[in-house]
Amino acid sequence: MGLDVYSGTLTRYYTHHWKTKAQQYAESHGLKFQTIRSNQEEEDLSVEEVLDITTNWKDNIIYGLKMDDVLWHEDYQTTPYYTNKPDWDALNALLLYISAKYTNQEVPKTIERNINIYEHPIVKEFIETKDFQVSLFDGSGWWIPIKRNIMFNYVLPNDEKCTLATSSLLLAELERYNRFEWNEDEETIISWQKSEGYGDDYNTESLAKFAFSILWQAAKFSLENGTVIIFDY
Repeated sequence: MGLDVYSGTLTRYYTHHWKTKAQQYAESHGLKFQTIRSNQEEEDLSVEEVLDITTNWKDNIIYGLKMDDVLWHEDYQTTPYYTNKPDWDALNALLLYISAKYTNQEVPKTIERNINIYEHPIVKEFIETKDFQVSLFDGSGWWIPIKRNIMFNYVLPNDEKCTLATSSLLLAELERYNRFEWNEDEETIISWQKSEGYGDDYNTESLAKFAFSILWQAAKFSLENGTVIIFDY
């Protein structure tokens, strides 16, 4: 399964009222496209029922964290959404790049396709030696639009157990990586979405920058629009 990054309302997400980058491309070129997701059960729920579930879920989190004035929207089609497709190899490249830099090791020039990144010796060393939480490594691919840098265990709207992090924490992590390594401005980071990415050699740094750009934009969008971020696959 491929990996997409989605930032929008949960009601839009669960009712499939959104289109992936690949779907948008296919439709604009008159091609047929079918999305298959391995982590979602199809339920015969109305939009109103989904909205009620997701709103209650959101409200419970806000109440549990004792937060006030939280920008977090839940609706079917009013709030815009952001989506892009880093796919697993680009995300793996970013994890490998981060791990190598934090453990003072040379970044491999290329990355193997479809690798189990958590079995890579550099990544394993980083995970075993780090003494702080990193949502990209320790989370479940869910970030909520709350301006507090935290991670915590909870359940998803479908009652599946999950480690949630905040979009504020994700952005703080990305800002730290940028200062630690590239020290580039936002315009340059956003440009990596087009200038970097997949090539014949699967260059590790280029793929890492590509994934970084997508996550950076998702984190910014989430905090500005009050939307969750989800790894969709």
